[in-house]
Amino acid sequence: MVRALFKNGKIEPVDPLPPEWAEGQELLVDVCAPSDDPAEIDRWARDLEEGAAGISAEDARELERALEEVERQSKEAVRREWGLS
Repeated sequence: MVRALFKNGKIEPVDPLPPEWAEGQELLVDVCAPSDDPAEIDRWARDLEEGAAGISAEDARELERALEEVERQSKEAVRREWGLS
């Protein structure tokens, strides 16, 4: 089973797609509700921590710089829109 998210009107895979899948192949998609099972939540937390542990220090710094730049640009745009700059 491949997990996916529905974003901006499109289905985006979270997991790698199986190599045997062919372009244009029909797929069945089912909705799942968030789990409140403690074991499932623990598994999700472990997966998240493992994924975060794989990020290099340089990549983390680059992401932080990018987020700071987005915040700066967003504030600047709002100031312009409100006529404050």
